[in-house]
Amino acid sequence: MAQSEAGGIGFTQRPEIDYDETYSPIMSGITFRYLISMAANLNLKMQLMDIVTAYWYGSLDSGIHMRVPEGLKIPGPNQNRNMFSVRLQRSLYGLRQSRRMWFNQLSNFLLQRSYINNDDCPYVFLKKSNDGFCIISVYVDDLNIIRTTRDIEEAMAYLKAEFEMKDLGKTKFCLGLQLQQLPEGVFCIPVHLY
Repeated sequence: MAQSEAGGIGFTQRPEIDYDETYSPIMSGITFRYLISMAANLNLKMQLMDIVTAYWYGSLDSGIHMRVPEGLKIPGPNQNRNMFSVRLQRSLYGLRQSRRMWFNQLSNFLLQRSYINNDDCPYVFLKKSNDGFCIISVYVDDLNIIRTTRDIEEAMAYLKAEFEMKDLGKTKFCLGLQLQQLPEGVFCIPVHLY
């Protein structure tokens, strides 16, 4: 079933009836600039990954029903299609709580892999190792992995084993900033006049 065919109808959801929470942390531009500065000073690499259909990974924490989509059979050929509904087991694009459900799924996965984060910066995950650390910063369904090339490849491997992902290569554009990663590890951020 295509994404457009299975999209939720978020505008018909009612607060406190169909959902309780929609909040999901979003990385700020200031935090991202700090991470860029740290990567430049410590000669680290930044790799950008995109989670394909990220919201479909989130498990719902409440019962949500929707009309039976076209193409799905209903009991009895002469029955009124509007008399039936399907209960969702996974989050869909268009539901108000989809982003929060996705973030919870990713967060739980990273915490199980020995990453840590805190309430002040819940969208940045840090994993310490014998030779340093690896940082994964989250912006909706994009992940910036910051560390040496070997550590980035290791993090990408276990993330790809859990989620369908696209490797977008070295981070070149994120949160309105353009980056250039040079062999020396220096990042240039071109400033464009509007």
